[in-house]
Amino acid sequence: MTTPFDLTGKVVLITGGAQGIGEATARLCVERGAAVIIVDYNRENGEKVAESIRAQGGKADFVATDVREPEQVKAAVDFTEQKYGRLDKMVCAAGVLLGPWLQPEEFPIDDFEKVLDINIKGAFLCSKYATPLLEVSGDGVVIIVASGAGVKGGSSSLAYGASKGGANGFGMTLEGHLSKRGIRVNVICPGNIITNMKMSVDVAAAEREGRPVAEAYAKAEREYGLPPGIAKIIAFMISDEADYLRGTLFTR
Repeated sequence: MTTPFDLTGKVVLITGGAQGIGEATARLCVERGAAVIIVDYNRENGEKVAESIRAQGGKADFVATDVREPEQVKAAVDFTEQKYGRLDKMVCAAGVLLGPWLQPEEFPIDDFEKVLDINIKGAFLCSKYATPLLEVSGDGVVIIVASGAGVKGGSSSLAYGASKGGANGFGMTLEGHLSKRGIRVNVICPGNIITNMKMSVDVAAAEREGRPVAEAYAKAEREYGLPPGIAKIIAFMISDEADYLRGTLFTR
């Protein structure tokens, strides 16, 4: 008998899986029976996460990947096919934030392009190379991790807000293309979550405004959510129980 949101036998590819929401999602998916492919630029963290999952008896592999590079993304998908012969679910959680508080004239063009390349192009490339495998699966699911930033509100970073709004739009458009091929696509927009990326911005804001750094951490502990809370929602979203779910989902 299966348990609710059971993922036994499923193969899940997770970008940005070396830390934050991606890492929490990888760990929870394994707890629920899945094998995970952790795809991330951070080799040191990614290998540690995969190793720790295997040490606890779970199935996890790490593939060092820059999601901006087509050849590297294709190689990660090819690795998945060669090892498991299938791919059932994909979570695109890789993301970066650069240039908080910079005005348009101050924003380096290279940084703006880097954010869009990772946060939007990365999701496109993953979809490009993974779609054929997901279609064969029969119950393929793609989850795009966007944000409330750029969708329901602003952001400290022009590039980050633009990229997350774009990620939401990409997910909605992708759904229209892939639904006829038996692949469900959903977007999740987390709110304020305690991650290294979020806290680095909050700490920098405190320093910039002359406030104690401890104040930023205290506020986060009072008001922000944690990555495992988002992981629970994503694990539900990729499960069979979420088959009726459509569109964009917002969280705290």
